[in-house]
Amino acid sequence: VVLEELVEDVEDGVVVLDELVDDVEDGVVVLDELVELVEEVEDGVVVLDELVDDVDDGVVVLDELVDDVEDGVVVLDELVELVDDVEDGVVVLEELVDDVEDGVVVLEELVELVDEVEDGVVVLDELVDDVEEGVVVLEELVELVDECR
Repeated sequence: VVLEELVEDVEDGVVVLDELVDDVEDGVVVLDELVELVEEVEDGVVVLDELVDDVDDGVVVLDELVDDVEDGVVVLDELVELVDDVEDGVVVLEELVDDVEDGVVVLEELVELVDEVEDGVVVLDELVDDVEEGVVVLEELVELVDECR
């Protein structure tokens, strides 16, 4: 009777360990999807870097336009309107640069989070190995109990 109860307890433990392995494997799938998301974020950083380059190029063009205005190429009335337009454009560009820099900070924090997630994947992989070793030990114990019966 005691051996039968021990066998039942061991078999229950194997079921629990199997469910734990399933849960860990599900967690690894979620972490893999997060790694893919990080790769997409890193692609976004490249796009943002290119946008910053385009903004810098736009500032150069505006600087050249201001030089032309100062040289008196444009009539005075048009010059006033053009300067207003240029100043508005510079403000917009400065705000865009600030937004891009804020986005880069967020992306850098996300990259750090991904590093932490990848560390978690390693821990989960080690846990799966430990659980699988525990299942083997329990199976050997069940065989030993069967032989004792």
